[in-house]
Amino acid sequence: MALVDDLRNYMNAHGQAAIALGAAEVVIVGESHAFLKSHVGDFRTTAMTRVVRDLLKDQRFRYFGNESFQNAGPVRQAIRAYLQTGALPPDFDAAAPGADAMDFQEVGARVMPRRFQPVLDDLRAKRYVLALGSRSPSDPIRHSRLAQHFFEEIADRRIARGTPGVLLLGAEHAAAKPFRMGETTTRIILEQHGYRCTSIFIMTDLSINGLSDDSVFRMASGHVPEIRLGSLTLKSPISFNTRLAGSPFYRVRLQYSESGYSIADQYEFVVLHTDPVFRLPPTAP
Repeated sequence: MALVDDLRNYMNAHGQAAIALGAAEVVIVGESHAFLKSHVGDFRTTAMTRVVRDLLKDQRFRYFGNESFQNAGPVRQAIRAYLQTGALPPDFDAAAPGADAMDFQEVGARVMPRRFQPVLDDLRAKRYVLALGSRSPSDPIRHSRLAQHFFEEIADRRIARGTPGVLLLGAEHAAAKPFRMGETTTRIILEQHGYRCTSIFIMTDLSINGLSDDSVFRMASGHVPEIRLGSLTLKSPISFNTRLAGSPFYRVRLQYSESGYSIADQYEFVVLHTDPVFRLPPTAP
């Protein structure tokens, strides 16, 4: 229980409504993606939208890059059409005839403009939108593909080195240290090219098939009991720096992180946003 108490006390002592980023150049938001053909994970979109829109209120951020915006094909075309004309594609209906057979790119072209509509409205005619998405299914390859697309988009728009911006990537791509030994994440590649990065990891209390977004595990091998962060605080949303003195986040990892690196090693900040409809009861002190 000592670790649970330490996590609870740290979050309550250092939790804030907003993140104090300082002079970050590339702010990378790491998320667990909402599902493409299902509304089960819609609250992930709610949490992501709040964080991204709050960041983009800062006018020094001149671009927004997104892994969910494919670098080529129907998704990119649909995003461009919305930015230019405000026209939304038909909504995707999973129950409609032929929906199961629809190509994922076509589904994405219907889903992504609507999922990111509030963000796109903030961006229109104000900032560059970078399409970073790759069709590569392999994470090691996707790390490099996303970075490659970032460099290409930056060069295409002649964005000067040092210009601050925001990227939205999957959790593993956003990490400062890999989930698996031997991998080089997208963030690491950007840093190797001289970009100064800061990563924010978004957690919700969404639980699907026994797996929970807000679960953390002790830095130990083998199967160990999970700790649900959403049960340790009534504050939501709550943001905190993982790297302050005595941080217990150096002692916990994410479920799929097998490299021996902690949450604090991988992300400078965490935002915990619990769903008020399904909020977990607090864990007893």
